[in-house]
Amino acid sequence: MSLEHRTAIVTGASSGIGRGVADRLAEDGANDAVADVRREPKRTEHHDRDDDRPTDERLRAEYGVEARYVETDVSEKDDVAALDEATVDECGGLDVLVNNAGIQVLESTAEMTREQWQRVLDVNLTRTFLASKHAIPHLIESDQGRIVNVSSVNAYLGGAGAPYSASKAGIVNLTRDLALELAEDEVTVNTVLPGVIRTPMQNQNDEATRRQAEKTSLPRVGEPGDVANAVRFLAGEEAEWITDTELLVDGGYMIDGY
Repeated sequence: MSLEHRTAIVTGASSGIGRGVADRLAEDGANDAVADVRREPKRTEHHDRDDDRPTDERLRAEYGVEARYVETDVSEKDDVAALDEATVDECGGLDVLVNNAGIQVLESTAEMTREQWQRVLDVNLTRTFLASKHAIPHLIESDQGRIVNVSSVNAYLGGAGAPYSASKAGIVNLTRDLALELAEDEVTVNTVLPGVIRTPMQNQNDEATRRQAEKTSLPRVGEPGDVANAVRFLAGEEAEWITDTELLVDGGYMIDGY
């Protein structure tokens, strides 16, 4: 089950799901590049169980791996290219890319500006394309190249804002094309689709999120570690013959259909 000597890039890894993923990969020995626009984790009153250390500092202290923070705006092509190249230069290669960074704008379509729409698509969808594009040559060189994209149950459901749902659906179909394109090079590409997860983005005081949580079949809200365990599986040797899979990590949120 070890990821020792593997190198992973996790975008949006300072907080929430990305932080949980980086932690889980490092627990199994991976060296992580923590990519985000800010180094300090976002805090809410619901996250006092976690510590305040930046993710890279926490990983080095807890697991003894190489971990570095790279300030990255994933919607900027130059930032993404520099992230991949710096990681490869410092670590000698790249084995796992986790496209996780995302934002949300809860504005009605009638009131939303074009700038808001474009910003969500740039961060959520275009960054997945850009990060993958620049990582592909290095992943092909790895003997265990993996891309894991973080989408959402809102790829199939409304209610999370039009650009968010559209971008998450786009990630599912981008994954499908990448999986087909990279199959001959034995690079797998898969998607995880989280449901209601306890993160700063999904503040449990928010009425809409509370209503979503009530639809979750299992009797608790998800934690970043739940998603991280799924990503860890898809990133490892155990999943070497799995590609273009859409793995729901939603506590049964989608059981009633859509």
